[in-house]
Amino acid sequence: MPAEARAQGQASAAPIKAPPRQRRVTIPSCPADVGRAVNTMAWPVILENLFQTALGTASMIMVADLGAAAVAGVGTATQILFVLQAAFGAVTTGTTVLIARAIGAGQDDEANLITKQSLVLGAFLAVVLGVIGYQYSDALIRLLGADPDVVALGGGYLRVTMVSGLVLLGMFVISGALRGAGDTRTPMMVTGLINLINIGIAYLLIFGQMGFPALGVEGAAWAAAISRAIGVAILLGLLLRGRGALDIRGRDGWLPNTRIYARITRLGTPSMLEQLAMSGGMLVYGIIAISLGTTVYAVQRITFQALSISFMPGMGFAMAATAMVGQCLGARRADLSEISTWYAVRMAVAWMTVMGVIMAVLGGPIMRIFTDDPEMIALGVDALKVIAFSQPFMGIAQVLAGSLRGAGDTQFPMYSTALGVWIIRLPLGYLFGPVLGWGLSGIYMSNVLDAVARSVAQLLRYRSGRWREIEV
Repeated sequence: MPAEARAQGQASAAPIKAPPRQRRVTIPSCPADVGRAVNTMAWPVILENLFQTALGTASMIMVADLGAAAVAGVGTATQILFVLQAAFGAVTTGTTVLIARAIGAGQDDEANLITKQSLVLGAFLAVVLGVIGYQYSDALIRLLGADPDVVALGGGYLRVTMVSGLVLLGMFVISGALRGAGDTRTPMMVTGLINLINIGIAYLLIFGQMGFPALGVEGAAWAAAISRAIGVAILLGLLLRGRGALDIRGRDGWLPNTRIYARITRLGTPSMLEQLAMSGGMLVYGIIAISLGTTVYAVQRITFQALSISFMPGMGFAMAATAMVGQCLGARRADLSEISTWYAVRMAVAWMTVMGVIMAVLGGPIMRIFTDDPEMIALGVDALKVIAFSQPFMGIAQVLAGSLRGAGDTQFPMYSTALGVWIIRLPLGYLFGPVLGWGLSGIYMSNVLDAVARSVAQLLRYRSGRWREIEV
């Protein structure tokens, strides 16, 4: 039978499909559209991350009223969560890159299949982490050498957060999938909503208002879990209704698919190891700060909240670069991938320089948001002046690493992060802090040197052009 006749026969036997859904196109059609396309993806991501950080910051402000031990307990638990959440990177990064490539190539069905498989894989990981958290939360806090009161407070916070890990991971996976499809606005709007919900619930549960029990630190964890559960329900509802960039309706595609798992794992495992290297390094970083006393560690946690906010532009443009490069390469437009990357780099450097200036000049008002302790304020002001110098370099490193991930080169960012944190940041942080007695400001000097080294490494790797030839 001629090929044309066979094709007609197959077409007549195939079920009639609904016309493709309308979705916002983010791939630039020409170099002149690059700025619009990058900003369309980046700014909702920046706002989403700002909302996520604000969720933690609002809780930290309320927890700070309970004392330095409460702040240290939440901070220690958060450090451990960063390490354990590194497993999420194996799912979220692989999901974002694969969906971006599929969308860029016009393969919507493949993108939907990847989304379903990522949700199943993420649910399995969340159950494993929940079991670990339920059994070993106090022991994990104790391993860091924290005082008994910090162990009690941090263990309770960690246990609640890990047992509710299904909703935490659900937010990461679905948001990563939508970003890969070019929809950065929906995760931003949902995150903004749950941030408002979290503030209200946290106030009720931390301090025991309106008849609710005063749960203290654990109240902050329960508030975050409840608000995230609401966010996941909204996002799943949108995906199940098929009104967004992705559609997970139907029974097909939910059974384990080794082909998809292999692709997600191959791309995501280096990102998981990268996050493990980073979060594990931050954990040791916290141990170095704890060795200087609970007050210094509490200041380190507060300044880290400010630092997290200052990183938002770099993270936003980095995530935009990941999705944009993946989509452009899927559409076989490597030229637009490169133009998009350098535009994102320029924007990230400009905005993060502004954030650095704000931290250096307004350190006092920033610290007073969290505490009125004169000693803590003085320590924080000096530390923020030092860390401000790392901002533009970190912007370069973040965006170029995001671009490399979007191209499928997830290994080099892993290597550069591991070397930067464990060879530069931690040894020098220990030398400058406890050994030479320069305190928290000395510890943060190593951050600056790490940022400079990583920005140079990512720049050299990107300019080599190897990212153009990677198959995902």
